[in-house]
Amino acid sequence: MSDTCGSKVIEFYQDSVVLITGASGFLGKVLLEKLLRCLDARKIYVLIRRKRDYSAQMRLDQILKSMLFDRVRNETKAAKTLFDKIEAVEVNFERDDLGLDPALRDRLRQEVEVAFNLLASVNFNEALDQALETNVECTRRVLNLLSGARRIKSVIHVSTFYSNCNRTLIEEKIYDDIGFGGYDNIKSTFAKLQDDHKQFLSPVVLGTFPNSYTFSKKCAEVVVRDKFGHLPIGIFRPPIVTSSYREPVPGWVDNFNGPSGMVVPLSQGLYSAALLDPKKKPFIVPVDFCVNALLVCAYDVSKSSVTKSIPVYNYTDDCNLWTWDQVINGFFSGLGPIRKLVAKYFTGTITVNPVRYAICKRIMMFQAFCLDLIRTFTGKEKIMQRLFSKMVTLSEVLRFFCLNDWKMTNANIRRISEEMSPLEAELFPLDIRKIDWTEYYRNFVPGVIKYAVQPRSPRSPSISERKLKESKQIRESKKLNSGLFYLLWSSVFIIALKIFKNLFNKV
Repeated sequence: MSDTCGSKVIEFYQDSVVLITGASGFLGKVLLEKLLRCLDARKIYVLIRRKRDYSAQMRLDQILKSMLFDRVRNETKAAKTLFDKIEAVEVNFERDDLGLDPALRDRLRQEVEVAFNLLASVNFNEALDQALETNVECTRRVLNLLSGARRIKSVIHVSTFYSNCNRTLIEEKIYDDIGFGGYDNIKSTFAKLQDDHKQFLSPVVLGTFPNSYTFSKKCAEVVVRDKFGHLPIGIFRPPIVTSSYREPVPGWVDNFNGPSGMVVPLSQGLYSAALLDPKKKPFIVPVDFCVNALLVCAYDVSKSSVTKSIPVYNYTDDCNLWTWDQVINGFFSGLGPIRKLVAKYFTGTITVNPVRYAICKRIMMFQAFCLDLIRTFTGKEKIMQRLFSKMVTLSEVLRFFCLNDWKMTNANIRRISEEMSPLEAELFPLDIRKIDWTEYYRNFVPGVIKYAVQPRSPRSPSISERKLKESKQIRESKKLNSGLFYLLWSSVFIIALKIFKNLFNKV
């Protein structure tokens, strides 16, 4: 893209060298796709670790051959040339030198101009010391590498809006009220403890934080401020990131985390329950809007690198928000007429009562048991109980965020949105207030089905064998609901659910 007229953002990325960590994650993949399709970077370094028998290059090849990059392949004349711009750099994030040989390390420091640190563990149930290692120490090692970068213009550290979820008002600033003498003291204390002592102490350290993920991301922000304030760096805080709104295609998602996991059973005509307050208003952003904001924030950081404080970007907005009740009804709108009716009145339960939800979970697992029983009669492996258990776990990580809401400030995000030229606003739409949520949620369930439940078979291993196996298992559960089995199962189960709802409709 040689024409940068009317866009300082495009000009900023023109012929630049970009470094990305976390490119194998949901947000990282979409960021990589947008960079390739819309911006003319000279080189993109992707720091990626070896995983089992897959080298960094093999993992990058898997990413680039996925459906997400079809638009790059189909609409770009020189797609191969674009893909050749990407270089996989195999790293070991557990080592202080990242496992890089000196020559490669020096090359990165000589060339890199823009960096996005998306590296994170989003396992909410992870042991505290492991979460701190990944989300804080690995970030510190990456930023140590960038500290020696000679041409660095901008670094964006991706945190989360919920890094300070123990507060009711979250402003665009770094809070350092970690407690226990600060992060360094917590780190040194845990280093001396045995595993059972760490497990005992962790809830005390977490305090009012719901999990190790949010607490570790808060610690990372403080480390960024205290150790790397000399860099042109900004902190980007997205909330719950879900499927795409428009780019590269509506509804794209590749995982069953959070809301995606909630709707999978409903999309297959099965029973599902969620513990949430229907009156609360969640902060949800489509992944493509989130990436656009990331790219523009990096440019903004390059302009404000001379300021004394690190800019923080709360990528949220309290205008045009939907309640959870509206969101769930939006999910229903993406179902077919029959399944919409069944889901709304029979197979979908929303409750704020933990006792009722515990009963609903038992119903879900009983359903999985019955499906496994059918699989046994048909000579297939019993996998539905394991699959449903995993989906319940993925959905439950949002429990804290479904039962609470927050006030926030987002002056920096609104400022950069207002400063964008008409061309930039068209190429990098990021104003959450302009999203048509009715349209978005109508495409949500079809997107989950098309891109996560029924992904195409890869020409080479573009999707991991584990994800393909999970998708196949979900499709098989759908087949079990056809024909005679569906009539028998649905009749008995829906009658039982109707009785259950009548018993608990006042709970």
